[in-house]
Amino acid sequence: MNAEETVLLLTWLNQHDPRVQLTAAGRDIWEYSLKPYTVEEARQAILEHYHANDSLAATPGAISKRAGNVRTSRQARQNAIEALPPVKHPNSWRSRNPEEWDRLFEIGRQERINDLKTRGIL
Repeated sequence: MNAEETVLLLTWLNQHDPRVQLTAAGRDIWEYSLKPYTVEEARQAILEHYHANDSLAATPGAISKRAGNVRTSRQARQNAIEALPPVKHPNSWRSRNPEEWDRLFEIGRQERINDLKTRGIL
C-alpha cells in the first residue's frame, strides 16, 4: 500500500472506529506496517479484527499480522483450486516397454510353474 491508499483506508477505518485517528504520524506508521499488503487484504484484516473483538481498537501491528494471515489463506485457497500436474500411471513403464514387460512376465510365469512342479502341486 502507498500513502494515498493508507489515507483512504484510515478514513474508512475511522468511520467505523473513531478511536483510530488520521494523523500524519499515524499515516506513516500504518503505511509502513501495511506496505507489503494490498488494500483488499488490509480491509479484510480489519473486518476480521473487529469481528473477533469489537472492543479493541485496531492497531497497525495487529492488522499487519491479520493481513499476513489473509494473504496466506488466499494463496492456499488458490493453490487448492489450481489443477495439480497429472500423476503418472503406475503401469507407465509397462506401456512404454511392452516387449520387455511380456518377456519378464513369461520368465516369472515359467519360474512359478517350475516351482509348483518341484513341490508336486502340478
